[in-house]
Amino acid sequence: MDSCLRAAAAALAVLVIGATPAVAAGPPKDYTQTANLSQPVFSGDEIVREIFEVPMHDGVHMYVEVVRPAADGDYPVILEASPYHGTLADRDGRRILPEPAGEDGVPLGLTGYFAPRGYAVVMADLRGTGRSEGCLDHLGQNDAKDLKDIVEWAASADWSNGRVGMTGHSYVGSTPSVAAAQNPAGLVTILPSAGLSSMYDHQFQAGVPYFLQWAGPMEAYEQLALQRHLPPAPADPLGLVGPTGDSFGKGMEYFGCGLPNSSLVEGERQFSGEYGGWHAERDHDAGATAADIPVFLWHGVNDNAARVSSMEWFTRRDGHPGDKLWLGQWDHGSGCCPTRRGIQATYAMHAWFDKHLAQRDTDTGPPVEMFLSDGTFEEATTGDRDQIHTADAWPGAPRALGLNPSASGGTLEPGEVEEGEASFIGDPLGVVDPQGTGGVDFVSEPVEADTLFAGQPRLELAASVSAPRVHLIANVYDESPDGDRRRLSQCAINPELRNGIATNTPVVPGERYDMTPSCYAMAHNLRAGHRLVLRVTASDPDKVPIFALDPNITVFTGPGATALQLPVVDGPTLYEDDIPLEEGAGVPVGPAQAPLSGSAMPLAPGAGVRVEPLTSATFEFDVEDGFDNARMVASAVPGAPADIDLYLQRQEDDGTWSDDLASGASGSLESETLESGRLEPGHYRIEVHNWAGPPATSVELSLTFFNQDGEPGA
Repeated sequence: MDSCLRAAAAALAVLVIGATPAVAAGPPKDYTQTANLSQPVFSGDEIVREIFEVPMHDGVHMYVEVVRPAADGDYPVILEASPYHGTLADRDGRRILPEPAGEDGVPLGLTGYFAPRGYAVVMADLRGTGRSEGCLDHLGQNDAKDLKDIVEWAASADWSNGRVGMTGHSYVGSTPSVAAAQNPAGLVTILPSAGLSSMYDHQFQAGVPYFLQWAGPMEAYEQLALQRHLPPAPADPLGLVGPTGDSFGKGMEYFGCGLPNSSLVEGERQFSGEYGGWHAERDHDAGATAADIPVFLWHGVNDNAARVSSMEWFTRRDGHPGDKLWLGQWDHGSGCCPTRRGIQATYAMHAWFDKHLAQRDTDTGPPVEMFLSDGTFEEATTGDRDQIHTADAWPGAPRALGLNPSASGGTLEPGEVEEGEASFIGDPLGVVDPQGTGGVDFVSEPVEADTLFAGQPRLELAASVSAPRVHLIANVYDESPDGDRRRLSQCAINPELRNGIATNTPVVPGERYDMTPSCYAMAHNLRAGHRLVLRVTASDPDKVPIFALDPNITVFTGPGATALQLPVVDGPTLYEDDIPLEEGAGVPVGPAQAPLSGSAMPLAPGAGVRVEPLTSATFEFDVEDGFDNARMVASAVPGAPADIDLYLQRQEDDGTWSDDLASGASGSLESETLESGRLEPGHYRIEVHNWAGPPATSVELSLTFFNQDGEPGA
């Protein structure tokens, strides 16, 4: 190392180590050991399911099912408000609460777990979905008023104690924050998982459209609203229209009436990413941030459907008294779970609702628990775990570590650098190969000490482009000594929106603009010997590449130009993440079985139509007796870019195959992952469905089994 680089590395080490240690919030909690939790005291016919059609502000009736103890009483209320009931989800809350399962192996869900413990669980269908009347509103003003009405209805019911809490995952995890923004009487807490409070955050990152989710408010949700009226599934054996609902023959006057509420009414703004009237009507950020109730938020920094940037409304609460955060490395958890915390999630929710709804004296753990991983990006998203950092508030007061890219050496340095320019030709190839697409890299020297990043990074990006519409995407990577990279954050902007997402300002080709892209929150530990990389490109697997072909992009460096600030926690206390993720039920800890590998080759793309062996192919395998197979992760890599989906099934005694036990369907063109819980000995198969890809695409499969201590089989 020459003297200049050595000096830069030393300066970086000094900045990273810091001198003021953070104050830990105590050790992380094993929630299965929480004292004074409510216990199941009702069963069988002591629990009743009632159906209501509740009138809303405009006379539209919302369909509601309530599962509660049959005896007269004042019960705390848990509310799930969903657009998926009857199409993609049940009315028992199994998506947010997949564990534990009953004796039949079916998850108890919110109704089966909480009603026996003396709760009233309310399952409401959003207007225009399920069995409710009205037109799909995409979390607009009618949905907002409905949520206020249904909370206050539940709080005032004669079986209610007047205290309502809301929960849910994904879209269903968005309704709690929208409801909180309306300040309804009786709403005392929310526990949203991977949700959002603004539809803009679902579609765009500062004007750059997210892959797949961009199209959700245009078409996907509208399709669900239409499908609820179609004949039951047996009338469609090939699944050509996807899952149908249970409103066949009912409310046909509402068929398709939500189409005028689609985001397509915004026209060209859906391509520029400009924030317009449609998004303004569906922006509940300010109200959710100001809501004066305790919030327990679950989110993954690598979520590939509800990006972590959608939790900024919570970040702006700046450690509101009573708030709690779980922030992990996981993705959206499709096909397995809302988080990667297993049974811990069930007990953490239980403790939270017991405290705030049932008003029991329960310990809800540290205000912030960040779950850290040293694994690769793929390993981290599927549950790899190493350490936990706790804190008194999010984001707390992290110190800003300033780093400056240098065009002359391609370096990333803590000190000032000379003026320079680094240019590249943008292309859409980053959708399948983020490291192989056109771009420029700025790389730091190896850090000399482990460094914890926690909070909101900030990027000042000075750049010029040669086309009127370009996507500028800057990824911050952790680069290991072996050269492997995992993403720590992503910042993005459409230069047309450099003056704000609601202001579209034309781009002059070749003119330098100083921009502040929106960045993902961070919760990562950078190990000693690793490097930081700032890579600027025009495309990424996370984004839809709708921009002019082959633009020339120049990044300016030096004083007053491109600069990166990362949030550093000085002197953090880190705890080993050895908390059990399942109750065990008497299962002794032992080794998991050895990994398996294989391949499958669907013959043709099916766009959701699963027909074996045409659009789906299978890989069969055995789960062996005598092993502690608490978890299984299946990774699939197509031989050519393709959107593949995975489904796990078990062979029944009569030779038939079960319904799907787990699934993986992220929309990635590079790989797919499926995760299951504990697998009992037996014969299984993974169905590989070619949703969209070349014919006869060969898919390589790798199956890894983990024991209850998280150790892989060897």
